[in-house]
Amino acid sequence: MTKFLTGWLDHPPQNVWVTIGNFDGVHLGHRALIRGLRERAEMHRGQSLVLTFAPHPRVALGFVSEAFLLTAQNEKQRQLQDTGVNMVLTLPFDRDLAEMRAEAFMERLYQSLKPAGLLVGPQFRLGRNREGDFSFIQDFCADRGIICETFPPFQLGGEVVSSHRIRALLKEGRVIEAAELLGRPFSLEGEVRHGKHIGSKLGFPTANLIPEPLQLLPRYGVYATRVRLMDRVFMGVTNVGVRPTFESDAAPNVETLILDFGDKIYSETMRVEFLSFLRPEQRFEQVGELVAQIKKDETETRRIFQYGP
Repeated sequence: MTKFLTGWLDHPPQNVWVTIGNFDGVHLGHRALIRGLRERAEMHRGQSLVLTFAPHPRVALGFVSEAFLLTAQNEKQRQLQDTGVNMVLTLPFDRDLAEMRAEAFMERLYQSLKPAGLLVGPQFRLGRNREGDFSFIQDFCADRGIICETFPPFQLGGEVVSSHRIRALLKEGRVIEAAELLGRPFSLEGEVRHGKHIGSKLGFPTANLIPEPLQLLPRYGVYATRVRLMDRVFMGVTNVGVRPTFESDAAPNVETLILDFGDKIYSETMRVEFLSFLRPEQRFEQVGELVAQIKKDETETRRIFQYGP
């Protein structure tokens, strides 16, 4: 069972191996790094620890002006636990941490964790303005008897798997390719809220999901999805967008037609996993055209669940 900790520790764990990063998405590259960390820790009969940050530094420092995250904090913790790492230590990322020099950060890490080993990627940097490169980290560790190793970037299809690459795929609606890099379907999770009940009036009641404000939405359009709700799994048709047939200036919505389901689920937590892009969002001149298209989307979704995308 993974132990989740917050803030610098007053009492260092014994014989701990550490890796550091944001781990947004906890994709295949992250999992390969953490697997390498666990293998080294087990080889030395030690423990493995992932050091990460919340909020994401790029968000905290105002470097992004739109929804950005692949995983909300709860999902990130769930995925990190799935890696089997012994501990996850989250540091609150604020201006003080952002302004900390690389040497001061490493000294604080050393006092808090007394690591036996450190494993990071070759391009990893830390400290103010990312001044501390791997060479600096290696020298710091050597002076204190810490084993310091670099882990090669994980590649798939001849390209490095990265959060940036996954974000780009999602913005194009390429959820199948994104799932290959994540090792699972991209998902959104949140509370089901009341909407404008447009779907109900058309005979297709939908569940409106409110995701984390900073979580990235995939390309506007309609998707075949897997819906996890109340410990059950359903087929779903999910629309991401602004409902152009009915509204002209609406905020983005994530609304799902859950197939073969009719219960009231307001305030329940729902997770929607994106399996396949069906079509772009579009404006219909006649409501009847929209209804006919929704029926086609439902038929295609059932086909995907039976035969695959």
